[in-house]
Amino acid sequence: MVTLLLFGLISLLWLAAGVAMIALPAWWIERMRAVLSDPLRRFVLLQGVLLVGLVLVLGAPERRGVWLWATLGLVAAAKALLLLGLPDRLRTALTDWWTRIPLWTHRAAGLVLTVLATLLAIDSFSGAP
Repeated sequence: MVTLLLFGLISLLWLAAGVAMIALPAWWIERMRAVLSDPLRRFVLLQGVLLVGLVLVLGAPERRGVWLWATLGLVAAAKALLLLGLPDRLRTALTDWWTRIPLWTHRAAGLVLTVLATLLAIDSFSGAP
């Protein structure tokens, strides 16, 4: 029951982020730049990403798509740890590169995130195998 609630919350967060990335990519880019440039907000965001990754890894065995959710959890945890540990100049360079890629790339990433959110919700609410 707890994993159902946590996976449902993760699905909603991914859906909201995906829709924002599709509908307002320029706003999303500036919002993420602002969050990643402030040390406290960056720390809180990345701790949340790390927590989501750990929940996905630990809750994956109860889902049909165990390999998918475990892999996404590991990628999310690795991304959070990498961004937490990078020196400021490398993190700034990565953020600058990220803001220079075309808007359609952000929209495509939002579409992928929306699809993953939908699949996670379906997998969560359909029950364990």
